Amino acid sequence: MRTHVTFRHPAEFVPFSDEDGILCVKGAEWFAAILRRVPGLEIENDFCQEDWGVVFFTRRNKKQFWIGLSFWDEGEWIAHFHHGSFAFFQWFSTSANNELKRLLSDAHHELILEQAITDIAWYEEKDMNKAKPMSFSTPLEQ
Repeated sequence: MRTHVTFRHPAEFVPFSDEDGILCVKGAEWFAAILRRVPGLEIENDFCQEDWGVVFFTRRNKKQFWIGLSFWDEGEWIAHFHHGSFAFFQWFSTSANNELKRLLSDAHHELILEQAITDIAWYEEKDMNKAKPMSFSTPLEQ
């Protein structure tokens, strides 16, 4: 499953501190606004600051997910979608995996609709450490 997506968006990078290249919570509000357009997706109001970027804890159809956002390259962002951190049984559930697929598809649709977003590319998590991972135009096989 392709759970990582890179894309271009002109949002200003707001660092956590002057000494690092880590996105701060305030700098991720524009992405939260896009996620709020995903049908049925509930986003907790308190975003989580991590040492690599920002996490959004979400729920949809009684399933828990988390979505990460980081700065990727000049003008480019990376988001990644995961089952909830403490939803262990969800990782093995067919219905939860189907819900994750629907979430990916609906998030992709919202990214496409956002006029400021370009160059959308989806990746499988296992390929993200490769020098040149294979990218796809959609999160799901067609």
